[in-house]
Amino acid sequence: MARASKLVVAGFVAAMLAVSLLAVSLRGRLRCAGFAGPGVTAAELPAPAARDELRVASWNLRNFPLDERPQEPDLGYLRRTNICDLETALGGLDADLLALQEVCDTRRLPPILRRACAPRPMRAVFSAAGGRFGQHLALAWDDSVLELVDGPFELTELVLAEGMRPGLAAGFRSRAGGGLELTVVTVHLESGRDGFGARRRQNRALADWLEARGAARGESSFVVLGDLNTAGSPRGGVAGELQSLDAILGRAGLDRLAGAGCSQYWEGGGGRDGVQQPSLLDHVLLGGPALAAAGPVSAWLHCARAGCAELVSRPGQEDGTFWDVSDHCPLTFEIRVGGSG
Repeated sequence: MARASKLVVAGFVAAMLAVSLLAVSLRGRLRCAGFAGPGVTAAELPAPAARDELRVASWNLRNFPLDERPQEPDLGYLRRTNICDLETALGGLDADLLALQEVCDTRRLPPILRRACAPRPMRAVFSAAGGRFGQHLALAWDDSVLELVDGPFELTELVLAEGMRPGLAAGFRSRAGGGLELTVVTVHLESGRDGFGARRRQNRALADWLEARGAARGESSFVVLGDLNTAGSPRGGVAGELQSLDAILGRAGLDRLAGAGCSQYWEGGGGRDGVQQPSLLDHVLLGGPALAAAGPVSAWLHCARAGCAELVSRPGQEDGTFWDVSDHCPLTFEIRVGGSG
């Protein structure tokens, strides 16, 4: 009887192990499901930063981990993030500091960051509010490179009407020599050309916050980055909105870094024909000592793959990272730590 009992227990354990392995296998296939390609390649990711440089990245993750927009059966649309491609891209950015937008599930992202960026000891903070669509902001950093010294702060000043997203800010200090201190602010402003007036008011509120922060702390290095949604003004188009953005944040001592020709793709005005058009919605603005030590901004993944030209994504030609991860592309730039003062 005892022998039979042991056999039953052993059989039960073996069965449960088999079920567990099957579940892991199925979960792996589900979370890595996606189009055949192209996915993430080394040519579409930055080379490692120099030892005396701090790499900063910004990326809108398109309603991570689910995109609830209607499917387009003719063009293919999975409506969920390909976690494997996301992890490969996050790790490949090799960023010391990440600003992320449209994080709808703040519980699932931290373990993904830890896996993607290992062996870096990554920490992350999120905005409590996410606007009408639950799109939270995040700041993540390598704790061996940067020390959190202030915050995080939720910039409710940017919530000028119900449903708007706040900003998220924090103060960091480099653990390397030189003592570089940064106030980092990530934002996700109102979208669409009709939202230009709201964005202009949000930029003014942001400039007020930056000026008050600078006055309270003395001279400080500021980094403002994220999805500023520069879709254009009704009269001046995109160029007119960029001029407005530069003027408003310029009074707070910030300059917009050039370099990225595009940061996002969309269907454009020509209908759903599978040809995606480039746009520049995501930006980086710097002020203070860090500005003199910063390099240009670069856009990666499908923005690099297409060279900011039209992106063709039709059945059998689906672009992996565009459909499976985000319509936005990650941006990166570097700050020389030793030379920033």
